[in-house]
Amino acid sequence: MKRFTLFTFLYLALGVCLTAIALGYPSLPPGLQTSLFVSAGLSYLACFLSTLPFWRETAIRFYRRRNSAVILPWLVIGFIIIWMIWEVQSQNWTMEAVLQALSWLLVVLLQAELIVITGQVNSEH
Repeated sequence: MKRFTLFTFLYLALGVCLTAIALGYPSLPPGLQTSLFVSAGLSYLACFLSTLPFWRETAIRFYRRRNSAVILPWLVIGFIIIWMIWEVQSQNWTMEAVLQALSWLLVVLLQAELIVITGQVNSEH
């Protein structure tokens, strides 16, 4: 049984946006364009996988095995956001720097979904 969540649509929206940006700016450096396409493809894959039951079950098993890792997703999100801001600011907010930072949003979304799933598990118990 497939189940759609808010994160399913967020992964899909991120993939569509990254694909549109990569196709809309043909003058991007090839490495950056490839990075955007890879991130979009991984976002589409996460969108599909998040509809399958094993996705949530795997997150719950990971959480129960490593109960001390509850703070880890928060640390990852904080580190990535600070790193993205630092990187973009150090390159004077160029379009290439902003687009390179956007490709890290998938990791932030994955960690946010893990936080939501663990929050739901905690509220059930």
